[in-house]
Amino acid sequence: MKLLAALLVLALLVSDGAAWGHAASPCRWVHGRLTFGNGSPWVRIWPHGTHRLLGVVDREGNPEGDRLVPDAVAAPWLGNHDLDVWGDFRVCPIEPDRAGHMRRVYMIAARRFIGLSPKGDTH
Repeated sequence: MKLLAALLVLALLVSDGAAWGHAASPCRWVHGRLTFGNGSPWVRIWPHGTHRLLGVVDREGNPEGDRLVPDAVAAPWLGNHDLDVWGDFRVCPIEPDRAGHMRRVYMIAARRFIGLSPKGDTH
């Protein structure tokens, strides 16, 4: 029984988001458009094919944090917040999904950028 309990604790510690103590569900890859918006959180992901928005915050849940996105994603935006980035983003929810509300997530990785588009263009 102690072995089973130890394995369960170990599994929780190595799973995505669990080490931070507030992941509402497992981390996952989301294909979508990353944009800067007005309001809070100001970094947002629109998962392609949905009507939902994900609000990107730092690992402590702060929407104004210094490390909201990985460096590879931040580089194209330096000095130009009029661009959107399409790609795959690894996000970890920090709160349960609620209909009609922007879900807060933190981003741990990004890959396969499709390209940059001026705000308002669709993919």
